Amino acid sequence: MGHKNYVYQCFVFDNRIKQIFYSGKDFERFNKKMAMEERLELALEMFFDKEAFMPALVHKIEDLLGEGNFIYDFWEFGDDDFSLYWFIKKSIYHKKMKLIRQWVKYEELEELVWFEEEDV
Repeated sequence: MGHKNYVYQCFVFDNRIKQIFYSGKDFERFNKKMAMEERLELALEMFFDKEAFMPALVHKIEDLLGEGNFIYDFWEFGDDDFSLYWFIKKSIYHKKMKLIRQWVKYEELEELVWFEEEDV
């Protein structure tokens, strides 16, 4: 499946957002000294744990994007933040990015969520 009708979008989240979208303890195991394999294993565990913060956050963003409007791609963990990536349909891209900006503002998450809107 080609992605030419989609925009690749990265959303970056400060790790403090886990206090809002997190109900388990797995994320507390993360530390800066973990090997990349350990980080990946932890990320996979959390991804498949329906109570962990990442599935809840992914679900919220996908809910805002709307079913059929995106393809979820990847996640990346850093020391202070993490990123989630989607392909978003070009035809609704700016409308959905505006909706996500409104949600971030409404939830008062401006200091915890950031992204650059692509010029398409």
